[in-house]
Amino acid sequence: MGAAEAIRIGFKLARRSRSAVWILFLANLGLSALAGLPIYRGILRFTGHSLMSQTLSRSFSVDWLVDFSVNSVGSLERYAQVIGLLGLLAIPMNTILAGGVLGRLQRGFDQPYALGDFFRDVGRYSGRLLRLMIIALVGYWIVFRVCNQALGGLVNDWLRDSLDDRPVFWARLGVSALVILGLGLINLVTDFARVKLVLEGGTSAAVAFLGALGFSLGRLRRALLVYLVPSLCGIVLLLVYRAVLPWQLVNSPLAEAGKYREPLTLALLFFAQQLVILGRYWFRVSTWAGEWSLYSGNR
Repeated sequence: MGAAEAIRIGFKLARRSRSAVWILFLANLGLSALAGLPIYRGILRFTGHSLMSQTLSRSFSVDWLVDFSVNSVGSLERYAQVIGLLGLLAIPMNTILAGGVLGRLQRGFDQPYALGDFFRDVGRYSGRLLRLMIIALVGYWIVFRVCNQALGGLVNDWLRDSLDDRPVFWARLGVSALVILGLGLINLVTDFARVKLVLEGGTSAAVAFLGALGFSLGRLRRALLVYLVPSLCGIVLLLVYRAVLPWQLVNSPLAEAGKYREPLTLALLFFAQQLVILGRYWFRVSTWAGEWSLYSGNR
């Protein structure tokens, strides 16, 4: 199977897997709301029903932030820790939810599929997917250790006494490019390893990763296209949102809005942002479905 056909089938399967896209979206939205709750409660407790709360609803005040940090010592650090911990929790959460998405593809679309089926698939593959996540994290660490630290440190030692900034810039840019390529390769292999793990049933995480590595390198051009095209569509969606709703355009009407227009403007902004995020999850599922089609059609 070619890359174009796999991408086309991937988009088609994603349309038929709308329930899985919604589960990914709502799970991550709930985690984000949980991360923002302590900040919201802290700001509300500090401002109450004062005029400052109305000012903060229109635009952000740096002076208020300084005053808040002085009068609530340690609050910002605690909020950062909560956000960091929940951000780390998002990694295993999305890892095991991927089992439900791929399980939907494994079951096919000829029979009814319920919410319970999704979470049964999540439980069935969660152990091996978490072990695969650990293997991928080790791969990320190796890339940062070898490329970013070792090679970057070597470049710094070589060019420490350089009188021309241009070779320093290009050398460091090359190191950064190697890091990005290394991380991209780990992501690509991990995606195909998830597909292999679910498609072939009893495959272990290590065997799935090594098999996916050989599959990806043997069909690198097709694998990259199937991985990159839906991902780039998600980036284009962000650029469209940025072009249609730049912050200057949003902030100005908020500052000038009346009592009843403020909630409506904020609600529309929130809806537009969540629509973009939902679209990005749809493209993510399209990527997995395209990789599923490519792997199952060429193994």
